Amino acid sequence: MKSIRIKLWAGMMILVVVMLILLWLFQIVFLEKFYTDMRVKEIKNAGYSIINELENNNIQGIGDKLDLFTYNNNLSLEIIDATGNTIYKSTGMNNNFSMMMHHNMHQENFKKIIIGEEIAILQTHPRFGNKFMQIGLPIQISGNIQGALYINMPLAPVEDTALILKKQFLYISIILFLVALILSFIIANNFLKPILKIKKTAKKMASGDFSDRIISYSQDEIGQLAETINYMGQELAKIEELRKELIANMSHELRTPLSIIRGYAETIRDITGNTPVKREKHLEIIIEESERLSKMVDDILNLSQMQAGYLDLNLQKTSLNYLLNRILNKYELLSEKTGITISAHCPAKLDLIIDETRIEQVFYNLINNAFNHTNENGQISILVANYNDFIRIEIKDTGEGISEQNLVHIWDRYYKGDKTNEAKMAGTGLGLAIVKNILEAHHALYGVTSKKGEGTTFWFELKNKNL
Repeated sequence: MKSIRIKLWAGMMILVVVMLILLWLFQIVFLEKFYTDMRVKEIKNAGYSIINELENNNIQGIGDKLDLFTYNNNLSLEIIDATGNTIYKSTGMNNNFSMMMHHNMHQENFKKIIIGEEIAILQTHPRFGNKFMQIGLPIQISGNIQGALYINMPLAPVEDTALILKKQFLYISIILFLVALILSFIIANNFLKPILKIKKTAKKMASGDFSDRIISYSQDEIGQLAETINYMGQELAKIEELRKELIANMSHELRTPLSIIRGYAETIRDITGNTPVKREKHLEIIIEESERLSKMVDDILNLSQMQAGYLDLNLQKTSLNYLLNRILNKYELLSEKTGITISAHCPAKLDLIIDETRIEQVFYNLINNAFNHTNENGQISILVANYNDFIRIEIKDTGEGISEQNLVHIWDRYYKGDKTNEAKMAGTGLGLAIVKNILEAHHALYGVTSKKGEGTTFWFELKNKNL
């Protein structure tokens, strides 16, 4: 498999070679043709200017002007009347061509010129081999063709110029090719360096090392890709850290109820099996710990299903008043046990289209979170406000509050807040992540406000759909 470096280098070199070939074609190969065509056009225009002079002057009147014109342009010029007689022949440096010009042009093309055609023929000197262009123009005066104007234009200056340009361009092409060879190699290397670094970092991430970062100084697509890889590494590092914390937390959380269950089960077997009161008490503890263990497993499974896209909502008309009363009844014993007061304030007869089971789970997770972080004699309030288009629900506590540093991570998976207060960290840290997924499935806005030492308020807004 070819390296990107080689492909990029080869592509740039092909581009340089193609450009050099095009320059050779247009600057060297076609130079003579372009230059000759341009000179022929100029000479024709000058010839017609002479013909225009002939309308107002006779040959003797413009003879000096014709001689100067032929001398300055290194041309030979001959004027022939309609009967084929020469009435003017230049005395310039190319006068030695005039007889040959007269013979070739007069014999073969004179009739064409007399009927109004222009003639331009490339000729080669039979003795010296020099190339020259012979041009024939009809002399039209007062609407009638009176004769022919012959012009002989040598092409030797064009050939000499083209030869010099070819040599110069050959040297320039070699230098450009070598410079392009070196520059394309340097550019290909510089282009490939960040890609190789990205490849190296990606391999490290694939092996579980998320600490490596890509230093990029560009803001192009490769620089943006490097920033994306760095961001991915940061997020994967967080997930890896959370995974390790989860394993540690789960080991601790699962070990505790399992140890209690095993301990009390052995106690019942060995000691209290025949004592009904103690046996029932121990069995109740086993049941509670089993339920706690089951809740942990359910949280993990629920979140996994939600994040895999398997959260199907069973939307139906639900009385929010009835739902809140049912929830409050379930927290009566916990409220008495902890000394924490819980209350709800909701407008009468408030119905919503929601998944009742899932929204009930949201309330349980937020209220449980409030109990875990509220001290004895604290208060938990559920406030409901109807804004017609949406219903805003707040779960407010007077607990310890959340620091700004921890607040930004509050919705992350497995996040359990202040690790110095592990006595109140029961659970897996998945509760708020589950809340987030359920609320997003309902297209609800949600958030949290908190101040350390003053309490926390979780809120969410459900759309008040037409029933």
